[in-house]
Amino acid sequence: MRSTLRPTLGFKLCVHLGILITLVLVSFAILVGEYREQKRRILVNYSVIMESKVRSSIGVYNKFSHYVYQQITNNDEVIKLLSIAVEGKNDKRDEARIKLYQLLKSNYQLLRAHNFRQLHFHLPNGDSFLRVHKPEKYGDNLFSIRESVRLANTQQKIVEGFEEGRIFNGYRFVYPVSKGQQALGSVEVSLSMGSIVDLLVDLYPRDDFQFIISQNAVDSKLFKDMKNHYIPSILADGYYYDKAVFEKHLRNVKHRSLIDQAKNYSSQLKPLFDKKESFSQAISLQDQDYIISFLSIKNFKNEHVAYLISSSRDNLLSTLLHNYATYLILIVVVSLFYIWNIYSEFTHKKELTYLSSTDFLTKLANRNKFTEHLHFEHEKSKNFDSTLSIIIFDIDHFKKINDELGHNAGDDCLKELSELVSKKVRHTDILARWGGEEFIILLPETPEESALKVAEAVRKAIESNAFSLARPITVSLGVAESSSNDTNVEQVIARADEALYASKNDGRNRSSSWYQIQAKT
Repeated sequence: MRSTLRPTLGFKLCVHLGILITLVLVSFAILVGEYREQKRRILVNYSVIMESKVRSSIGVYNKFSHYVYQQITNNDEVIKLLSIAVEGKNDKRDEARIKLYQLLKSNYQLLRAHNFRQLHFHLPNGDSFLRVHKPEKYGDNLFSIRESVRLANTQQKIVEGFEEGRIFNGYRFVYPVSKGQQALGSVEVSLSMGSIVDLLVDLYPRDDFQFIISQNAVDSKLFKDMKNHYIPSILADGYYYDKAVFEKHLRNVKHRSLIDQAKNYSSQLKPLFDKKESFSQAISLQDQDYIISFLSIKNFKNEHVAYLISSSRDNLLSTLLHNYATYLILIVVVSLFYIWNIYSEFTHKKELTYLSSTDFLTKLANRNKFTEHLHFEHEKSKNFDSTLSIIIFDIDHFKKINDELGHNAGDDCLKELSELVSKKVRHTDILARWGGEEFIILLPETPEESALKVAEAVRKAIESNAFSLARPITVSLGVAESSSNDTNVEQVIARADEALYASKNDGRNRSSSWYQIQAKT
């Protein structure tokens, strides 16, 4: 039984460990949270850089497309032919189309040399008048599928941005054309996404770039005979590669494993693809770290329709992870050192406590420890109106054993007897060495009558036990219970001691209770 009058060493150790574990867990949570936040910022920064790269690339072509527009609209012959197309009948319109094509054919070749893919004229009602890049395709109305053409003609404003068309996808610059107050339609200069990818590859030779486009955006607009321009993407379901762009850059790809093993990490990307927003993701393959940035491309209705993708080797995230892993290891090392330190202190104090409260020879509680338990149980018995009993006993003729067999034999006798009695008392009872050959037992919540039975059981067990001394050993015992009139614990001990001496006076090897000797007198 352990006294709860003061905190035990084990409780103090648990408090220390609880505080330490809490601090370690909080530190871990803070570090992991900070690592994730730093990683998020790095990935966001990659996305911002990707967007900046694309915008600067498009800016190069923006100025040139404006120049082309100025050259075309300042050409009187072009304006004249467009006026005929708007005002004339079908035969006049067809004649104007042929003449316009012949007039601008050389200009279109110049545009092709500068990576532009389309030069397209539209009538004010949205009908395709002339595709210089595909002159045999004309007459289809574009307002329902080409928002850029509709906006340029209905709002008479310059429109630029990405859009899928009947033949090609591209970044489009659409300009309204007029003669005085008369609207003559619009002219479009389109830049293929492949051209943007080419420029990005030239500007950033350490990175790979790809382009994928939504299958819905392609299938809903493209001429059926043009669908062979696309192949399914291996990165994400529901997207196409622009076949020409993909095959061209596949030959010179720098990070081939990202393509060869796309199926191994595509599942990581699916939840991000589903959001249809720009994002960057860290990928590890074959002990190499990569960052893949996906720039969301939106059409004129602000609908996501495609992704421009950049792939690059990464050192930032691995360095970040290494740094935070080092911090975590340091926390663990310091924590383990602290645990070892407080555990060593706990073990040392526990050993000192054990030595200060334990009899060295018998390993039973000593007099001081027993007195501490007795005070505690005495207070408890008063508070709960219960009783406790004390048994005091000593070995009969022990001095004779020491004198005849030596002190070592006497010590062995004490140890054997202590072990034997320890097995005969309840786990709630406290057995202690009171001094010399004298022992004492505290029996909580036990009246004197019951304690006397315990004393008799102990006496008989000792009397019948075969000790190593090869001679019989007997004990005399005195029993007493606490009283509500007791003012201190010493009084119940004194009564038990009085009963012990009565047992000795009556011939030894017997148990006596205080009430028994009182009844005799």
